[in-house]
Amino acid sequence: MSASKAKRAQVAERRSKAIAMVLAGVDYDTIADRLGYASRGAAHTDVDRALSANLTNLETEAGKLREIQFGRYQRLLAAVWPKALKGDLKAVEGAARLVDRIVRLWGLAEPERLDVNVDAQRLGDEILALLREQTSDGETDGDEGDEDAADLP
Repeated sequence: MSASKAKRAQVAERRSKAIAMVLAGVDYDTIADRLGYASRGAAHTDVDRALSANLTNLETEAGKLREIQFGRYQRLLAAVWPKALKGDLKAVEGAARLVDRIVRLWGLAEPERLDVNVDAQRLGDEILALLREQTSDGETDGDEGDEDAADLP
């Protein structure tokens, strides 16, 4: 049996208050106390459920918007496609831009790769030299080294 509308409204209001309190930095013990949860864990679980439900709703809405935008791009692409196939350069450029937008909309583009050529041996040698410099700069004789070590944060 499902909860009444009034009960669901009460739960939604309490969850909303709990989320607001979490965002304000209030600890779960205080949230449980003020909002009538049985325990700190119950308050935490309820907030997690509320956030998960909201995230699911946001993902669903984003998916709907993505579908709507995809339909728009398809209609535009259908309008310029015949001209593009006949060699109209403006239509070709427009179609290419639309295809690119569709690819980005669905996340189909591969991430751009950085071309990083690193000479690992040279880099390793430079790191070792820096470490040796730091070690030799920090070395002192006798008890003075202990004082220097005590001054470190």
